Amino acid sequence: MSIIDFFTSPDWGTVPDWLAAIGTISAVVVALRLAHRDAERLDEERREAKEDRDEAAKERALFREQQAAEAEERKRRLAARVTLVVEPFHDGAEKFIKWTVHNAGDEPISMVSVVRRPLPRNGSQEKPDVQVCHTWPSIEARGERTKVTQVHDAFKMREGEVQFLDGAGQRWQRKEFGSLRMLSRDYPDTLGMVMIER
Repeated sequence: MSIIDFFTSPDWGTVPDWLAAIGTISAVVVALRLAHRDAERLDEERREAKEDRDEAAKERALFREQQAAEAEERKRRLAARVTLVVEPFHDGAEKFIKWTVHNAGDEPISMVSVVRRPLPRNGSQEKPDVQVCHTWPSIEARGERTKVTQVHDAFKMREGEVQFLDGAGQRWQRKEFGSLRMLSRDYPDTLGMVMIER
């Protein structure tokens, strides 16, 4: 059958057949278009939901970091208000040290120990003999404690320090000359509670 015969053939079908065919093709096109649009909308909603989840996760992480930083700053402010005054003095031939621990913070501190620690020597392998001079179970907010101890090794260079727990249970070390450090449980300088009565 030639092209001319095809177009001149009287059997092109009925008008209802043509309308049905056009309707079917139109329905398929519309269905595909709607499906494509719905898929695009679903993809967009998924992208937005993922962006929202990512943004919420970032905000939660930032909030946790801010909370941790604020808690750390609160602890540091509290610990910074604890001071140690070390006053050596003589009473005749005897040498003494007056230890005064001030807690100017708004919370009590506990497991308070005053210590004399040898100053480090260059290249020395000698194990330091730390002397715990006195301890107090606690010092109330805006309170202080004083203790006088005798010096038995006046020729050894030593530095005083105080160690204590803040209200959150964190251990701190304040050196006589002002440095402040947070101590972990396994840090070599960390002292437990050693009750001394003198």
